[in-house]
Amino acid sequence: MSAFAFAQRTSRRVVRMLAVARIETLHIIRDRTSISLVVGVPVIQILLFGYAINLDPKEVPLAIAEERGDAGDRLHRVIEETHHFAIVADRLGPGAAERMVAEGRALVGIELPTLDYFAPDGVSEAPRVIVDASDPAAVRPALAGFQESYWRNVGREFLVPLPTVEVRWLYNPEGRTAWTIVPGLVGVITMISMLMLGALTLVGERERGSWEGLLATPVKALDALVGKLSPYLVIGTIQASIVLVVARVLFQLPATGDLWALLLAVPLYSAAHLVLGFAFSALAESQLQALQAAVFFYLPSILLSGFMFPFQGMPRWARGIGESLPLTHMVRATRGVLLKGEGAAGVAAEMVPVVTFATIAAGVALFAYRRRID
Repeated sequence: MSAFAFAQRTSRRVVRMLAVARIETLHIIRDRTSISLVVGVPVIQILLFGYAINLDPKEVPLAIAEERGDAGDRLHRVIEETHHFAIVADRLGPGAAERMVAEGRALVGIELPTLDYFAPDGVSEAPRVIVDASDPAAVRPALAGFQESYWRNVGREFLVPLPTVEVRWLYNPEGRTAWTIVPGLVGVITMISMLMLGALTLVGERERGSWEGLLATPVKALDALVGKLSPYLVIGTIQASIVLVVARVLFQLPATGDLWALLLAVPLYSAAHLVLGFAFSALAESQLQALQAAVFFYLPSILLSGFMFPFQGMPRWARGIGESLPLTHMVRATRGVLLKGEGAAGVAAEMVPVVTFATIAAGVALFAYRRRID
């Protein structure tokens, strides 16, 4: 085949792909529900995750049982310094605070000893703290603040100079929860959208009978597939851009890194999940099966990517699975660009595993698609 003939053949294929992409784009534009979801879902997710979720607990219900006022007064100063607790019961009898925790009326109970633990004669007991550990994440930071304030006050009472440790918090000096969660939403929202759209593409067309009609035209199967999936890559990029803009405006994220490199990586990241969703669609017999497969994939991705839970706190086997997931690397790339000021090199390094994942997913999708056609 001459170079001219090859170029002519390639040109015709590109024209066919663009024609299918144009038709699919018109379908998307005419579907007002889809357009509203493309714009509305990112905004709603950012508002919920950015404003409703806070990893720094406030107003943790606290009950105090005490027999002497001196210890209780000093304990109140310790509690007020933490800004974590809301005292729901005070000056209870011995054992009453523990009973309130057991009955679910308080998350933390403090049983003060009979002796004043700040007594100058040196005879003292530490208070006994009872904690509802059914949800440790809700109380652990509050207890850490309580213990720090407690020992600081002990040192002040006994005039014991306690050594201080200087801690410098880089990239998120105020410890804002939104700065931790919102960057990861770029990957989470795009992942879910692309998985769902890819999972419903082929199986939906097959159930309506329109896919066979498309294949009856001169358009080849691969050209039709590329043409139908291409507009969704644009949707994924638009959603990621919306998240970045809203996050910058509402939460003042620094965004000192290379935003263009991050946006250029979004279509690749979107393609990895779009192709995987198409593989689910080719393997499934119904839309329900395809959706179940998509949910089966994205839930572990959210849990094992470091988006919601510390990646370093997972066992080694879980971290191994997490390293193979595209969301893990997208979360790192977005946090690197938005918080750490990383450039294109950092984004590219995180996209290498995503390319590997996309290649494997494409192989599975082609295998499933060919088997379905046969």
